[in-house]
Amino acid sequence: MSAYYEGILMAVGINVLLSVGLWTTVSTGQFSFGHAAYMGIGAYLASLLTVTFKAPLIPAAALGAVAAGLAGVLIGFPALRLSHLYLAMATLAFAEIARVIFMNQPALGGAFGMGGMSGTTPLLVWAAVVVALAYLWLLGRSRLGLAFEAVRQDEIAARAMGLNVTWIKVMAFGQGALITGFAGALFGHFTFYIEPNMFGIERSVLILLFVVFGGVYNLWGAVLGALILSLFPEVFRPLKDWYLFVYGGVLVAMMIWRPQGLLGQRWAALDVLGGLFPQAKRAPPGPVIEPPAASLRDGDAGDKGAE
Repeated sequence: MSAYYEGILMAVGINVLLSVGLWTTVSTGQFSFGHAAYMGIGAYLASLLTVTFKAPLIPAAALGAVAAGLAGVLIGFPALRLSHLYLAMATLAFAEIARVIFMNQPALGGAFGMGGMSGTTPLLVWAAVVVALAYLWLLGRSRLGLAFEAVRQDEIAARAMGLNVTWIKVMAFGQGALITGFAGALFGHFTFYIEPNMFGIERSVLILLFVVFGGVYNLWGAVLGALILSLFPEVFRPLKDWYLFVYGGVLVAMMIWRPQGLLGQRWAALDVLGGLFPQAKRAPPGPVIEPPAASLRDGDAGDKGAE
């Protein structure tokens, strides 16, 4: 396989990790615009360990992921007490603060960034993708995954059932940050060079776009969104200056005609077929429950007798 196709494979795999990392947070109904910061934490710490201390990539990436996860937990406790709009603003501010910190740390290369990292391989990247997807798939079928779903559906009902909603949100935030941090560590060793602006607001918006495009509350939608939006620029690159216009047009059309994403609760193709065959969308007839007419008449008679 040529270096070009290996690069595409690794870029797509890293984007899938970033997408499912944010999806883990979104699965409790909390939107975050700060996941580029966790990506940067993983990237910088892993790069520092491999370049300065000559550590192997996998342990360095694991430590970078843990540091990002801890940062997610620490940010999650105060931030998740805010409502949806203010939570988005708080996470956005955190992403910008992290970028400024990266830029002003001489040990991290400052505004010039860091270089000299060893490369990674498609095998390692996609092994991480498989492990992350397997874990999240099993999580969705566990008691914690059901708690995530309950909090997303109705926080008040979840509290009434005895769930610690704040703890559950923080767990989702921390796990999403951990996956994102590992993706950042792989990203740094994929590009061989990182600098603070790689982890700015634009990156956070792009990660959120993967999830929204594929389907906000569907794990496989997050995967599909990352796959399509990662490959789209490469497929339309022969259009040169026009491919960005096509890219934006597809996203706008998607938000108008399919705001729930490619995979909502169902595949998009099922909704298309439902529009062509409306009778297929009707619920099957169920048993008809008649009101207890006799008892009502008896009750009315009793009332009349009492009168």
